[in-house]
Amino acid sequence: MAKTLKKLSMFMLLFSLLLVTACSNGGDKSSGDGNATENENSVTIRMAVFENDPNGMMEKARQKFNEEHDDITLEFTPMSNDASQMHDQTVTQLSAGSENLDIVNMDVVWTAEFAESGWLLPLDDRFTEDLQSNYIGRQVDSVKYNDKTWAVPWFNDLHPLWYRTDLLEKYNKEVPETYEEAVEVAQEISKKEGIQGFTMHWGRSEQLIVSFTEFLHAKGGDFFDEEGNVTINSPEAVEALQFMVDMIDKYEVVSSSAIGHSTPEDSRIPFTQGQALFNPNWGYVYSINQADDSAVKDKTWVASNFMFEGGQKANSVGGWNFAISSSSKHPDEAWKVIEWFTSFDNQKEMLVGGGYAGTQLALYEDADVIEAAPYLEEYTKAFEDASVRPSHPQYSKMSDIAQSSIHQALSGELTPKEALDELAKKLEDIE
Repeated sequence: MAKTLKKLSMFMLLFSLLLVTACSNGGDKSSGDGNATENENSVTIRMAVFENDPNGMMEKARQKFNEEHDDITLEFTPMSNDASQMHDQTVTQLSAGSENLDIVNMDVVWTAEFAESGWLLPLDDRFTEDLQSNYIGRQVDSVKYNDKTWAVPWFNDLHPLWYRTDLLEKYNKEVPETYEEAVEVAQEISKKEGIQGFTMHWGRSEQLIVSFTEFLHAKGGDFFDEEGNVTINSPEAVEALQFMVDMIDKYEVVSSSAIGHSTPEDSRIPFTQGQALFNPNWGYVYSINQADDSAVKDKTWVASNFMFEGGQKANSVGGWNFAISSSSKHPDEAWKVIEWFTSFDNQKEMLVGGGYAGTQLALYEDADVIEAAPYLEEYTKAFEDASVRPSHPQYSKMSDIAQSSIHQALSGELTPKEALDELAKKLEDIE
C-alpha cells in the first residue's frame, strides 16, 4: 500500500509539473489585462498608444499582430488622452533612456523637439521615398526635420466642426459661414432646445492651443511672422482671443465649464449625449456619434470651422506618427511592428471598423472605406482649410507658456491684450 501511495504521489507531482509547463508555454499571447505575455522565443516590443481606443480597433489590431507573429510579442503602453500629459509621460521615458518604450506615439508638433534631443532613430533607410509616396504628403512633411525622416504617419487627423444636422434642419438654418453668424444661430437654438451652443475643450492643455490657433488664423493673426518675429500680440490676435472670451461671458454660447475641459473627450461626450449644437473636435468623433448608444446617431455631420468677416476658415491639423526610440534594444523588430500597423490592409480594417483614420492615400479612394465612413469625403475637403500650429524645436515649452496666458484671459484673470502682451515677451525670450 505504501509503495502504491508513493508511486501515486510521484505521478501526481510529474503531472503537476507538466501542467504548469504547458500553461506557461502554450497559452494565448494576449493576457487578461490587455497586454501580451512574451513566449521564450519572441522579442517583446512596447508601443505607446492612447487610452482612448474607438471601438477597440487598436486592441484588435494588437491581438491580430500577435497571432500572426511568433518572433515578436507586442505590448501596449497606454498614455493619457491629454496631449500635454502624454508629452510629459513620453519625455520622462525617453530622457531617462528607458527600454520600456520601443515605439513612440508622436504628435505632429513633437518631431523637431524629439529629434533635436536625440531620442529617436532616423528612419530614412527604412521609410524610403518610395514608401512615403503612398502616404498623405502633409503627414509625411510632419515627420521630417533637418533633412531626415524620423517617423511614419499612422493617424491622419484634423480638427473641424461637428454639428447637429437635425437641429439646423428643424429651425431652417444653413451651416453658418462666420463666427458672428454661428453665435446668433447658437443663441437661438440653444435657448429653444435647452442645450449648449458650443462644447469646447478650453482647459489648460494642448487642446487649448489647437482651438486658439483656429480663431487666431481665422482672424488673420499668427504666433510668428515669416522672419520668425513674435506677432502673437497683434491687433488681430487680441481680437481673436477677445471673441473667445465673449463666447463665454457676453454671448453665453460656451459654458464656463469649458475652461476645465482639457481633453477632446471632455467636449465630445456632451455633444454625443445630445446636449450641444456645435462641437469643434477631431475626426474620431464621427464613429462614436454613430454608435448604437449615441443620442445623436445619424444626426451629425462635419464641415470646416467658421471664419471671421473678411477672414478665412481654419481647421487645426493633427495627426500622430510612430517613431523608434533610440534606447530600443530591438529596432528591427520595432520597425516590423510599425510597418505592419501602418500598412494599407491594417489601416483599412481599422477605419472600416470605426477606428482611427489612417494615412495611406489609397484609403480615401477605397469603396469599402467610403461606405463605412461616408463623412471622409467632406472631412477630406476640410483639409483645404488646414491650419498648422507653429513648428519649433522647443514647441512644448512654447505651448505651455501660451496655454497659461490664454487660459488666464478665458478665466478673466487678465484681459486678452494683457495676456498676449505677456505671452509675446515670454516667447521672445525662448532661445
